[in-house]
Amino acid sequence: MSNTATTARTVSDVQIHFSSSTTTGDEIEDYATSIEGTISCYEETSDEDTLVGKVRLYYLDMGAILETNIGLFDLFDIRGETEPFYSALIDHDTKEFKSDLEEILGDYIIDLNLLIIDRIEILPEFRGNNIGLECLRRCLQQYAHGCGVVALKCFPLQFEGAELDDPAWRRKMQIGKLSRDHKRSLAKLKKYYASLGFKVIPGTDIMVA
Repeated sequence: MSNTATTARTVSDVQIHFSSSTTTGDEIEDYATSIEGTISCYEETSDEDTLVGKVRLYYLDMGAILETNIGLFDLFDIRGETEPFYSALIDHDTKEFKSDLEEILGDYIIDLNLLIIDRIEILPEFRGNNIGLECLRRCLQQYAHGCGVVALKCFPLQFEGAELDDPAWRRKMQIGKLSRDHKRSLAKLKKYYASLGFKVIPGTDIMVA
């Protein structure tokens, strides 16, 4: 067991600088917006804003695409990050959110669009300040309007393939020092998201709110 510990640093005034993009090469991309966020905080010890993390979202305009000849599955299938959500959330016959989602959420689903929280990454020295939860709240406030469902896949970052990440950023994140106990890490992450009202779809690692 390592005796190395990262001391949480005191921060305030969390800010997220968002940028969104679609590609111009394919019509379907007009309905799937990628949203990147850079998280910064005012750090009392240095009296300046400091980079503390990143967030990435996907906004799927399902309501608009249903008025086109583009298949709804194709909208999800354009990215590997969004494809798994189709079978978990969408009724293949009706092209609408599955009816059991209303039971899980405890409310009627009226709006047609979908917001996917793809990832949120907080640098180790800033963990333990609830910055991640605050960022999630900001994301929902900013982008969940018009969305019948907000979804995320609960998957601890340390079990992703290292080849998919920016090596320099991965080193800063100290991914290799995170717990290798998958079951325990997953349970902890689900509890973390549940504190914001996310609920697990039975039989999956996808959570919805």
